[in-house]
Amino acid sequence: MTLEQTHLNTFGHFYELTPDAEMTASVEPGGEFTVRTLDSSGGQIRTDVDYADLDSSKFFPVVGPINIAGVKRGDTVGIEILEMKLDPLAHTWTRPGLGLLGQDRFAVMAVDTETLEIRPGGPASPVLASAEAKAHVGALGLLTDTVEPARTLGHYGGNIDFSAVGVGSTVWLTASVDGGGFFIGDIHATIGDGEVCGTGAETGAEVRLRIHRHEAVEPILPTVRDIDGRLWVIGIGSSVEEALKEATAYCVARVAEYEGIDKDAAYLSVGMLLTVKVCQVVNPRTSVAVSLDGGLDRVLRAVEATAANS
Repeated sequence: MTLEQTHLNTFGHFYELTPDAEMTASVEPGGEFTVRTLDSSGGQIRTDVDYADLDSSKFFPVVGPINIAGVKRGDTVGIEILEMKLDPLAHTWTRPGLGLLGQDRFAVMAVDTETLEIRPGGPASPVLASAEAKAHVGALGLLTDTVEPARTLGHYGGNIDFSAVGVGSTVWLTASVDGGGFFIGDIHATIGDGEVCGTGAETGAEVRLRIHRHEAVEPILPTVRDIDGRLWVIGIGSSVEEALKEATAYCVARVAEYEGIDKDAAYLSVGMLLTVKVCQVVNPRTSVAVSLDGGLDRVLRAVEATAANS
């Protein structure tokens, strides 16, 4: 099946990552394509809905999986986000068992994705504040060689929730299966650090993308180049401390290798230059994004510039 046959609304959605999942479309490296995503509730959340009326089996749909022609296990895949068109309305919500504070009830609030005005009393009520525009892709990745729910995350990508993964950014991942099996979903109009209530401003969107294949190199942590060209790596763990430890160790190893200094000097340098963004703390696996100041983020590059666009 070609991408043209599965464009936009006819793209399939799925909820579980499996290494042998059937690909729903195929793309050529370097070509552009557009997908249509649903919000993380599967289009069910409204301000007038009761949680008991929702079908939790439809939560967290992702689009795909999409075959990337020529990709082999171990290759590096670069995913460019070229354009995003958000739905007019987003919802932020929480429920019992979701979020950092142990919420004991269901709560939902609507947000206009253009103004991002927070109106706790409804659309006609006074504006409490306006959120910063941070439209981004909460979940994107490649099929992994284990069975995982789509809402989780790992070195294959997934539910990273890093607000820099917006228009103009590129994400690099290591393919675990032949064909890659690209997937995407969980678009946010904005989000606060940590996603502490369990959601951002969740919305559907059309997302235009371009994917590149790079021949096998050493495995990498998920790596992001933001719209300003700064490089970040994503650490993942069962706690923020564990995720930060993974990302820090990766930075130290990269500095030592690429700058030709010993690991003690690299560790001390990282200690002075590390920048940390907490992505999300509400899933069993948490994520943090780290970068290095002073231009040293250059050591985090996933591929050489001359190898790009293949």
